[in-house]
Amino acid sequence: MTAQELLAHFAVYGRFYEKSIAGVPEQLRDRLEIAPRAWALSDVIVREPDLLVIMMNPGASRPLEALWDGSTAQGFVSAQPDRTQYQIMELLLAVQARGLRWQHARVLNLSDLRTPKSALFIEKLRHYAADGSHSLFSAARREECQALLQHQRTPVLCGWGLSAHFAPLAQQALAAVAGHPLLGLTADGVLYRHPLPQRFDLQQKWLADMVAQVVKNFS
Repeated sequence: MTAQELLAHFAVYGRFYEKSIAGVPEQLRDRLEIAPRAWALSDVIVREPDLLVIMMNPGASRPLEALWDGSTAQGFVSAQPDRTQYQIMELLLAVQARGLRWQHARVLNLSDLRTPKSALFIEKLRHYAADGSHSLFSAARREECQALLQHQRTPVLCGWGLSAHFAPLAQQALAAVAGHPLLGLTADGVLYRHPLPQRFDLQQKWLADMVAQVVKNFS
């Protein structure tokens, strides 16, 4: 589907914020919601999603409105999706076509840092090694993490990529989601293939493989 067709089905909302990490001002995002366009945002942000997705970091997705000024619902604003989020929309529609009523995905990340370029993101991870508060899975945010992951029946799709640089955060995330049904493509049980590989044929293969996993485990 085209982006326009996908956005006819789904609305995208993010909670963006600004914070100093190790004394450096940063722009971050802690949650993203992908849900049917007809649903009220106030309902979306409190319901348990059909699918939790954990990826590397927020990437190129950006707010379409000003950052939270106190007037929006719990800080959420409309967001411009990136190509990876369109891939998650495609997955939701594909499993709907096979009889599953998965309509709502909540996207979390190993890190909230909004850094689209992987090399810069890896550099920041090194620089902020002493301050893990940019990660939902850090000890500093344990209560927040537990609240988001309290329903262990909710499946978790792991898709943070194959870089060994992410292994420490990936292991923290896997410990946090212990007990949830896990989805994703992995060779070692720690690093999971990203939903949007660079090659189009691999993007299509990821989607087909994930649809098969979902149908096998949840139909």
